[in-house]
Amino acid sequence: MKNIVYMIFLSVLIVSCGQRETTALQNREEQLVKKEHEFAQKESEYDALLAMRDSLRASQSKQLKPDTIVQRWPDSIAGQWNSRLVCRSSNCNNYVIGDQRNEQWQFVADATGIYVKTYTKNKTMRLFKGSLLDNRISLVQVQDSMNESRARVQMNLDLIGSKIMRGTQTVGTNGDCEANFSIELTRIER
Repeated sequence: MKNIVYMIFLSVLIVSCGQRETTALQNREEQLVKKEHEFAQKESEYDALLAMRDSLRASQSKQLKPDTIVQRWPDSIAGQWNSRLVCRSSNCNNYVIGDQRNEQWQFVADATGIYVKTYTKNKTMRLFKGSLLDNRISLVQVQDSMNESRARVQMNLDLIGSKIMRGTQTVGTNGDCEANFSIELTRIER
């Protein structure tokens, strides 16, 4: 009889422990659903803010003042070009004299200015802000906050014709490292 009382007591204890765990699990699930809902709300607010920002930028670019001049590359320059860069001098470990790089360049413009986008075979892209004065193009790399490289890249191009341009590129770092490249651009015919 004593064993039966112990068995009943043990059964009640096990059942009550199981109910506590079930209740705790249900509470955790409810908290998780609540947090997911809060996160979804914050995500939708973030998406709405991004859409508002893009809308404001678009409306600002459309509301250019009549006296604002939008710069564009001349037709002889705008478009796609192949580039060949050859290292001519270097005191850097990363660049050796004679090293060659081939890139594809795209001369583009928007309401904020004129730019050059450079692509390599593995699809890396760098962006350069451009200026055009007489027959000379000057390009300075636009620093990306995500880019860890602190290299300064400047280029100067002389306009030779509508199918070829030549110039120089200087790459420098804060560690007093400087490399100079010759540049030859040839237009990509379509």
